[in-house]
Amino acid sequence: MNTSNTPSKVHINSASRKSNKRTLGDEIEIIPFNMLSNARPSKAGTSNILCNTPGKPFNNKENLTPYFPQQFESNKKSSTTKFMSINGSQIAYNENEYKIEQLEAELRRQIDENQKLREEIQKSCQEAEKTLKRTKYYKNDLYGPIYFDGNHKSINKLLRRLINVIGQEVVNRFKEETLVDCELPALNKIYVWLEESGLLNYEVLKEFRAVEAVTSLDLTYTFENLKRDITNKTFVIDDSLELHIIQNTNRLLSVFGLPNGFQYLKSFKLSFMPIEDSYFNNLRGLKNLDELVIESTGIGNEALCHLVALKSNLTFLNITGNKKIDDDSISILVLFEKLEVLLLNKTSISMDGIRKLISETQSTDLSQISIPSSCRKYLKRRYEIYCVKHKEGMKVDPSKVQFMSLLEIRQQLMFHYTVNNYINIVGHKEELEETLREILTRRNYDAKVMLLVINLK
Repeated sequence: MNTSNTPSKVHINSASRKSNKRTLGDEIEIIPFNMLSNARPSKAGTSNILCNTPGKPFNNKENLTPYFPQQFESNKKSSTTKFMSINGSQIAYNENEYKIEQLEAELRRQIDENQKLREEIQKSCQEAEKTLKRTKYYKNDLYGPIYFDGNHKSINKLLRRLINVIGQEVVNRFKEETLVDCELPALNKIYVWLEESGLLNYEVLKEFRAVEAVTSLDLTYTFENLKRDITNKTFVIDDSLELHIIQNTNRLLSVFGLPNGFQYLKSFKLSFMPIEDSYFNNLRGLKNLDELVIESTGIGNEALCHLVALKSNLTFLNITGNKKIDDDSISILVLFEKLEVLLLNKTSISMDGIRKLISETQSTDLSQISIPSSCRKYLKRRYEIYCVKHKEGMKVDPSKVQFMSLLEIRQQLMFHYTVNNYINIVGHKEELEETLREILTRRNYDAKVMLLVINLK
């Protein structure tokens, strides 16, 4: 018998399977007993060698056990159902698997929560972006959008907004008439073209009200377009048409009452636009305005009260053609501290009001005025009212009259009586003194008016 440590074959036939006994064969390798990890050497120092006798049942019950597949699987399962923990205690396989499942479930729950949190954060970010856009929109609507010259993004933004306001065709016409080779238009070029085209309606004015480049504004052409459009839509010309026109011009002026409403404006023209007095309150914030032309707007003294807010910066004021402005406005006009040019032609101001203006004005820079036609006629015929040319012995200072005797007063009155025999030279001293003082005062102020009046012929 070969006692080597080489494996032997065991043949299992059908008969041995039925009897649960094994036979030696060449199909299954039999590992020698002394090669097993738990084998113990025999007392004789040699291993018990399994005999390979073909066809003979293997009856050594000491080394072989019957083959039961179900028992094998059961043993295999029972051998792997327990593990050792760190502290040496046994942990069942089912318990460990349950903990793994719990960890997996917890992980999935955390993943789901993180996903929901991520979605909520993303949704919050989207809402924040929308809120920011709305805030920018409301900010632009409240304070006016700001555009920058030479900035493509800024100019293109303005053009897009103008498309929404006045239409694509108008913007295309502007590009065709003013731009060369698709150049970037300047803000002032866009604004001037809209002004000359009469397209500065309420919505367009809102777009430009915070633009620093806008320093001059003329709404005359815009009003003409506005009036033509209203007239074409209305077939009957009556008081309601005039009221509709006034309402639209009032709306134009209301833009200037908005925050940042043309605060850089230096020149403003509103000629021949019917406007209610109260709407001039919207101009109170034009602190950089130097020149204001409100010719033939139908305003009265109340409108000038609102303009007192501009007394420290206004140098040119044209209120020509407003018949409702009378001598009561003089107490307002004298408050303008830097006024250089004042045009009062075709108003209801009298010569007495003009003299009061000249005598009480707070402006030391007033150099030119225009006056109503009645005042001009008076100045032309003043040679018939008192003695204009200075003669030897004539007194011209009205403050010296109180120190004159009755004879001196009569002598001074005679200089003026020679050109106007309606002057009283007979009477009490107090009466004649008052007459002479009035003549000299009028003569002095009329002379100052003559120096300021424009083109007196």
